[in-house]
Amino acid sequence: MMRMAGVMRALCGLLLLGTAAAAQSDYPRLHDVVGVASNDVLNVRAGPGASFPIVGELAYDARAVEVIRAEGNWGMVNVPEAVGWAALRFLAPRADGDISTVQRLTCGGTEPFWNIDILPGQSATIKTPVNYEVGDTFSVGLMRRAYNPLEKWVLMGAYGARNLSVVVAKTYCNNGMSDNEFGFDATVIVTGTDGYVLSGCCELSE
Repeated sequence: MMRMAGVMRALCGLLLLGTAAAAQSDYPRLHDVVGVASNDVLNVRAGPGASFPIVGELAYDARAVEVIRAEGNWGMVNVPEAVGWAALRFLAPRADGDISTVQRLTCGGTEPFWNIDILPGQSATIKTPVNYEVGDTFSVGLMRRAYNPLEKWVLMGAYGARNLSVVVAKTYCNNGMSDNEFGFDATVIVTGTDGYVLSGCCELSE
């Protein structure tokens, strides 16, 4: 009987670990702030708990807030020049908020400074020091999952004789430009005339 009880406890422990892992796989994801009075703000704290100091705030009606990952009942979010934690009970996940359904994805990096604005299924505009005023706009398809141990998504497109491939991996990333943290690493490959490769981080948007 005692042996059976031990086995049951072990199985329960594995089940809980699996549930936690599944929950973590839901991030990064866009959320909307809910349940905050119109004369108040949602505090963003230095750590996942109410005892940590406040490092920023989100408006009572803030939309498309990207929660990078969760720890307990707190979610990691970016605020101007800082990364912090907000209470998840005030953040409602959006139906169009993960990388497979999001309306917009923005990525960027340094050396050289660049950014790409992606509207899956429509267009992707890349700006670099060479063409920063106008940028190159590619017609692109939807994000497609590349199945491997590290979750990756691929987007492909074309602009004249040039081809675009964007590989986005769900993993920790820092773009070297700010104190913010990101949940997606990106590699941008342009082939054809004057092709190039760029590396940086991405965030979900609307």
